[in-house]
Parts: sequence; C-alpha cells; structure tokens
Amino acid sequence: MSKKDACRIAVAAFAITAVMWLGATAKAQGLKSVADDCAQKAECLHDLGLGYADQGRYEEGIKIIKKAIQLAPNDARFYNDLGFVYYSSRRHGEAVASYLDAIRLRSDYAVAWNNLSMAYSASGDIESAVKALRQALIIRPDYSRAFYNLGTTYYKIGQTAQAVEALRNAIGLDPLFADAYLSLGIIQTESGDYAHAAETLKQAAALKPGSPTIYRSLGLAYQKADRLLDAIEAYRKALSINQDAEVYNNLGVAYDLLDRPRAAVESYRQAIDLKPNYGEAYYNLAIAHLRIGEKEKALAQYAALKKFAPDLAEVLFGVMCQDKILNAARK
Repeated sequence: MSKKDACRIAVAAFAITAVMWLGATAKAQGLKSVADDCAQKAECLHDLGLGYADQGRYEEGIKIIKKAIQLAPNDARFYNDLGFVYYSSRRHGEAVASYLDAIRLRSDYAVAWNNLSMAYSASGDIESAVKALRQALIIRPDYSRAFYNLGTTYYKIGQTAQAVEALRNAIGLDPLFADAYLSLGIIQTESGDYAHAAETLKQAAALKPGSPTIYRSLGLAYQKADRLLDAIEAYRKALSINQDAEVYNNLGVAYDLLDRPRAAVESYRQAIDLKPNYGEAYYNLAIAHLRIGEKEKALAQYAALKKFAPDLAEVLFGVMCQDKILNAARK
C-alpha cells in the first residue's frame, strides 16, 4: 500500500447526513427542483450544496453553500462544509480559509480543527497540520479519527514512533477502526516487525474483508516474514477482489522464492498485461525465464525493456552477460 492509501479526510458527521438525505430527495425531484423549493432557507441551501458536491459538481456546490452562508453567517457548520467541498475539489488554500472561518465562530469545533489539518497537510504545511490535530485532541481527547490522522501525518514525515503511538491510541478508542490497523500494519512491515505486522493486518482484514489493499499489505508482511504460502493466499485474495499489476508482480516474486518459476512467469505476464510498461515485471519475468533455461524468452523481455526502461534493461543485460541469476525479490 502507498502512504497516501493511509491518509483520509475526515468529514463532519452532519455533512454526511445531509448528503444522504439529499440523495433520497434528489432521486424524487432532481436537484433543480430542490433548489426551487429551498428559496431563501439557509439550511436547505446548505444541504443542496452538499448534494451537488456529492455528485462531483463542486463549483455549483460552492456557490450554493455560499448563499446559505449569506443567510446564516454565524453558522460554523456551513463554513466547515464549504471547506470540505473546497478540499474535495483540491482547492486546499480555500479549504484552509473556510475551516479557519468555522473555528473563528466556534473555537471548540473539533471536527473543523481535524479537517483543517487535512487541508494543511495537502498544502504541504505539515507543521500546521500537526498543531491543528493536537488542538482537536485537546478539545476531544476521545477523537479516534484525529488520532488516526495524526498517525498518518507523522508517518508522512518519517516520525515512526509518534505515528505508531497515535495509531495505537486510535485503535484503543475504536477497536473496529480497520484503517488504523492497516496503517499500523504497514508501518510495522516497513520497520521490520513482520510478525506483529501480519497480526495487525489480519485484524484489519477481519474488519474490512472487501479491501484488496489490506490483503496486498498482508501478503507483503507474510512475504517479508518468509511465510510464502500465506503470502500467496493473501495476494490471491487481493486479486479476487481487484485485478492489480503490482499484486501480480508480488505474487510472482513469492512463487520465485518458492522455486516455482513457471508459476512466477504466469504471474509476471498477468502484471504486464495489466500494465504494459511495468519495468520491474519485465525484469522479473526475464529472470524467471533464465531460471528455467529459456534464454530466448529472456532476451525478448530485454528487448521490450529497452524501449521504456533503458537503465533497467542495462542491469538485466549485465546479468545475462555474466550468466548470473539475481533474486527477483531484490529490494
């Protein structure tokens, strides 16, 4: 899993409820009809704006929520949810400004502090993001989402111990928090704590069995722990949910490590079918062909690799010329 798979924006509970309500209304009337009904009702306009945002129509959502704010300029929720729409449309600077407006009206608005941190983080201001999350946790010490976001923020800047502590706090407050287990398991894998990583990721999988990312991460933890059969099972579960080139490549590596090069060849080919310019998969496929004496097929991979990854092709050519077979799991 990538780092960004661990980082999520926390949306105000009210905003989620509003979008769900409007979704049911819009099916019956259509957004335009709802807009006619809203007229000068601030709450209705606010909900309508979130409905547009829920459909990806961010500019329309922003305009309508701003109208709601004109009618109710002291409602902090409206500014928070305007920040959410700005954030969703990747206008992070304007999201920061909207969240600060919400906090100006309600200094104890923990959700707005949490969301502000995500906007700061997306803008590259990690120091301000951490400060905002700490303020959210001063206001709400039991705010598991803020602890999760604090953990993933620390993870971004390489502060592993602090990230682990924050994620453990999130799990302590919410034992059903699958994403927190996932992020913690990834950090444990990268730290070399493979046994604990596997257990943590198994808990994540039990809570969220439909997530291919969790099974991919579990497979990697098993692979690093030299539990190759378990790794293969986890990769196959990930692939049963979603076909992914990286997972096929990892599956091929696991087969290679089990000295099953023909199975590895098939997995690498699947990876290349999904991602035709996947240099690592071409390299690994060539090495697998060499292991079973298929030099011509290895040369074919070298020829393909030269077109889009010449540096990697050069490494492969050196291996072939020296008649050495490198471990496909090099890393």
